Amino acid sequence: MRLFTNASLPTGSTALKRVNVLFDEQIIKISTDEIITEEEPEIIDLKGKILLPGAIDIHSHIITDDETLTQDLLAATKSAIKGGWTCLSELSYHTSSPIFDSLDLKKRISMLKDSIHCDMALWAHVDVTDYPYYAESAQELWAQGASGICIMQPTPNEAIAALSFDDIMDLFMDIYESDTCFAFQGFDPDCSPEFSFEAQLEGIKKLLRRMQENPIHIPRVSSYPMIEFINSISKRSDISFALNIADLMHLLAPDDFPALWEADLAEHYELFYELLRTNKIYILSNSSGAGSKISDIFSGSPSEIMEYSYLWLLSELWKKRKIPLATCLKMTSENPAKRLGIYPQKGRIDAGSDADFVIYNPEVNTMISSPTGRDLELVGSFESVWLRGEKQDPDSAPGGAYCARTKSPKRRHNKSSWI
Repeated sequence: MRLFTNASLPTGSTALKRVNVLFDEQIIKISTDEIITEEEPEIIDLKGKILLPGAIDIHSHIITDDETLTQDLLAATKSAIKGGWTCLSELSYHTSSPIFDSLDLKKRISMLKDSIHCDMALWAHVDVTDYPYYAESAQELWAQGASGICIMQPTPNEAIAALSFDDIMDLFMDIYESDTCFAFQGFDPDCSPEFSFEAQLEGIKKLLRRMQENPIHIPRVSSYPMIEFINSISKRSDISFALNIADLMHLLAPDDFPALWEADLAEHYELFYELLRTNKIYILSNSSGAGSKISDIFSGSPSEIMEYSYLWLLSELWKKRKIPLATCLKMTSENPAKRLGIYPQKGRIDAGSDADFVIYNPEVNTMISSPTGRDLELVGSFESVWLRGEKQDPDSAPGGAYCARTKSPKRRHNKSSWI
């Protein structure tokens, strides 16, 4: 058992609240008063440093081949834990062994043991060639704690057969009474043979016409009109989206962070920035993983970006551009945890939640090297990262574990906040 004293905890306003935090694997108590315990805890004086929740990435696609699975996971999750990302959710676009059923899920969970430095949730897929049993498998995976079911149109993976929109409609009809969450990435091939923002929007609209009330998440959106459309219907449909941090980096610092794929955010800079400032960007994601063989819509950012992306967001958005800290934390921790169905276990600093912490020191700046080779100074530093109550050393044995979904991911069921 450990006790943080003199920790500065963010609030809903710009103020910070001085608290003491008692924890083991989970948070036991938070109080502005002295915490008295029967058992003598290890006392760690934070001396006013800021206690932040561990960041959560709603989707990555690190896993490709089973032969390199362990080394790929070790390398990527080491970058993640260094940068304060304490939980990733693996979507596996390019794996040769997708998660199609409960046996696949159990096998993948066993592969994670001793191979991940941060906790990891898992998205699953459907095998349409197993018609009509693929719908039953999807429901079983959902019941066993998968983050959701990923639908790719077209498929970038020869191991995953493509679903037509008619197949998708059949699937939605079969799981109508379930709250199964879906992730949709891709576009409408009937609209365009190649990816375009228009084809992506048409694909989403076609999907929405077929689905019922199931939650749906768009893993990466790089177009302002797309963001505007999703925000406009989010009260009628249970839809959410993630913006790739690499797009934001290029938008705000184009000389330091080259564009990895097409985006039109710069064309709508002022309008987009207002969405960012007013908490209208739901989730920020690294989307780390291997590049795609088919289309940029399925490609990912280098996993090394996770070593500094959380700190960069705090430095660039909160410190330099005065976007509220609470807004930054919602985009990187609370909202992804809610969408993954792991809130309030993750994404919240409160009694009963996992003791996943990042200790932020505002007095010491951090030097990083941008992808262009330039040295950049970020405001503040991460003094330490804690996962389920243990201080993490990326060079030590990995301490991450599988994180199963336990809650409904429906947005209307999640009105509370971590603050």
